Amino acid sequence: MAAEAWYQSWSTVGQRLERLGDEMKERGWLYSAGSYYFRAANYFLMAERNMPWQDRRKLYAYHKAQKRFYEALNLRGDRAERVTISYGDGKELAGILSLPEGAGPHPAVIFFNGFDSIKEMHYAFYAEDAAKRGVAVLFIDQEGTGEAMRLHQIHKQVNSEKVAGLWFDYLAARPEIDGNRIGVAGISNGGYDAPRAAAFEKRLKCVACVGAFYNADDYMGRFDGGEMSVTAGLSDLDDHMKVVTGKTDLEAAWRAFAERDLNGVVDKIKVPLLVVHGENDRQVPLWHADRTVAEAVNSPAVEYKIFTVSEGSTEHCGVDNMIMHSQYVFDWVAGVLGGSTKAG
Repeated sequence: MAAEAWYQSWSTVGQRLERLGDEMKERGWLYSAGSYYFRAANYFLMAERNMPWQDRRKLYAYHKAQKRFYEALNLRGDRAERVTISYGDGKELAGILSLPEGAGPHPAVIFFNGFDSIKEMHYAFYAEDAAKRGVAVLFIDQEGTGEAMRLHQIHKQVNSEKVAGLWFDYLAARPEIDGNRIGVAGISNGGYDAPRAAAFEKRLKCVACVGAFYNADDYMGRFDGGEMSVTAGLSDLDDHMKVVTGKTDLEAAWRAFAERDLNGVVDKIKVPLLVVHGENDRQVPLWHADRTVAEAVNSPAVEYKIFTVSEGSTEHCGVDNMIMHSQYVFDWVAGVLGGSTKAG
């Protein structure tokens, strides 16, 4: 079974790295121990990624990843911390606040996950590039992702401006953050959440899409007599969709997800907008980016970057060369919010 082989392969490497980290820790080599634990955490996150939600090892691997990840941040001396806010009904949302050097106050970005991704993954991909440019990033597990789904069963929502507003309040109260220079970004399906948040949460000062996501039309054809016309990003996409939307019927789950649609939303964005997209994205075709940009008629500054096959970083959200997306996005954010695009 492919899912079992996936889990065993990633877990085995994670456990090996964990043991190496333990050896370094015993010798007092704490920076090295943290480095091993950091890598182990990301292997455990990948191990759980394609496991069925009914398999108890999914949550087991997730908890192992969390334990090693935050131990690694401490041992490495990262300027980052896990933070939480109340979501009501005894539930909470969690994030990782990554800070650049210096006392600040720094500009900041609230970073939305994709459909199935997790804040710790994005910290690994983007935190260093942002910090070098003087930009703080709050990597969040919004509704339907990460901790919000796994620990609190908070399902996906349409109105991403709600959680953006809650986190904006949190950031603006932090002395290290300049409340007048807070933007929002999102990756993959977060390319819906971020523009939606910027359209309705008017305190946000810019929005960046690390891959656009206009609506679910490419996925919905099979419920209308056709077929899904794109590549799925998960081996158990349908099962995952039912879990994160809280629906037991498959079509009802997809119909609920399809309510996340930017039609009639993008023209309400009145802050600078960046859209980066891979020319060869087979999960979210280029038309999503084209339409997002075309409808941003009230943004004072729209920038559109297509990474071509000849450049690389051309697959979904630049997974073939993620640093190209990362550098472009945070150079742009630094320019808009007042960070730095050069050393010194």
